[in-house]
Amino acid sequence: MLDRVRRWAWGLPGRLIASYILVTVAVVVLVEALVLGFLVPRLVNGVKLQAQLQAQVDATAKSYGQQIAQRYPRGVPAGTVLGDPSVPAKLVLTNPDNTLAVPAIAGPFDNGKAVTAVVVTSPGGTVVASSVPSRYPSGRPAASELPPQATGAMASPPTFKGGSVPTPWGNVLWTVWQVSRSGVSRPSASAPGLIAYVYVQVPWAPPGFISPVGAWGQLRQLGDTGLVLLAPAALLFAIVPVGVLFGLLTSWRLVRRVRRLERATLAVADGDYSVALPVSGRDEIGRLEANFTTMTRQLGSALAAERERAAGDARNAERARIAREVHDAISQHLFALRMIAAGMRRADGDNQQARVIERISSDVLREMQALLIELRPACLDGAGLVPALQEICAAYQDRLGVTVDADLDDVTVPAPVELALLRITQEACANAVRHGGARQLAVSMTRQDGHVELAVRDAGTGFDPAAPHAGSGLVHIRDRVAELGGTVDIDSAPGRGAALTVRVPVP
Repeated sequence: MLDRVRRWAWGLPGRLIASYILVTVAVVVLVEALVLGFLVPRLVNGVKLQAQLQAQVDATAKSYGQQIAQRYPRGVPAGTVLGDPSVPAKLVLTNPDNTLAVPAIAGPFDNGKAVTAVVVTSPGGTVVASSVPSRYPSGRPAASELPPQATGAMASPPTFKGGSVPTPWGNVLWTVWQVSRSGVSRPSASAPGLIAYVYVQVPWAPPGFISPVGAWGQLRQLGDTGLVLLAPAALLFAIVPVGVLFGLLTSWRLVRRVRRLERATLAVADGDYSVALPVSGRDEIGRLEANFTTMTRQLGSALAAERERAAGDARNAERARIAREVHDAISQHLFALRMIAAGMRRADGDNQQARVIERISSDVLREMQALLIELRPACLDGAGLVPALQEICAAYQDRLGVTVDADLDDVTVPAPVELALLRITQEACANAVRHGGARQLAVSMTRQDGHVELAVRDAGTGFDPAAPHAGSGLVHIRDRVAELGGTVDIDSAPGRGAALTVRVPVP
């Protein structure tokens, strides 16, 4: 049981389940880091910092209003440059009293960005003084220089009280305060003794991405970590069972197909090449199953061909051994017997027994020579069909003195057809010489109309094709031709020889 669990854990299902769980955990952790890095600063820092900076803008406007009311009770002189010349223009600085340090920029200023500035407008809506005269020049209408929300606050005091607004130079936080002889207050519809309006702005941009560790620290200070961790913790808690279930469902069919392939490979390793796997899909494993079946079929065919070749080689070797034994023993004895009978006949011309022995021994020796030719068949050996057939004809003519007329066209046919035509020629010639006593043979081969025609004709004693025969030569010929889808025609009769015609279809 332990081994089975170990194999399952380290096998394909366990690895798939582990990968699903690890990928899901990594995604959850990444999403949590992005939430901490992007959303927390916007939710915490954005609101908190904007509120703090807005309070500083309000305090700065109030401070400048008090200064203007004290120094210019009859109105601010036109062209007055407000602010502090020692404050850098590119920084947002805070004074000890929580007001903004406004830089005084008397010269040209055009850096293309928003800047901390204070602008004083008259009750009639004209710019009187500012901390950046080149950007907010004196005498210009406030409606053309300040944001519409600011001029709207001056026209409709209860509606606008400050906030964030986009400008041509970037987002700013702003506020508008009124300056009157009785003090400073929020704008109102009717302000007795109104001296001017004070507009104050500061550049403002929401915070971007920060380190998730830093965001986590801010959440801990605010005491909001539990809410942020609740959903990820619940998701991580549910990942393990869901991952196991998902891994089992997705890997079950895949593992079953792989195990079927494993069993098939073991069967092939044991020598069973008849294994055929059904193709269970069009994916990589499906193609592997199809290729595996094709491979086993090819291996089976190659093994069967190798076995057949080995068996054929063994048969040929055994026939060659028998032929050597027959030639070295029986043939030599028959030849000696014929020579003795011939001597006896010459010594005694009336000795009929010697004549019979000489004749019988000559006939048996001739048949023995034909049998030796059959036992030592010609071989293709890659030379082609025509040379192999010519070798057979030459053997009958040289060894038995049989006249063979060979008319063979050079044809190209598949290897199985070559072998079948070679064996048919051997069988037909052997039958003609051994059983028909033929001394003349005619062998021809032509190709026409998608067929190869092989004909063997002899001038022997002939036979009746319809009569039963003890031998199996003709049966073997018919079987070979039937396997190739061809036809066999035998034309013979007693006393007038025989003609064997074979027609085999070829591509």
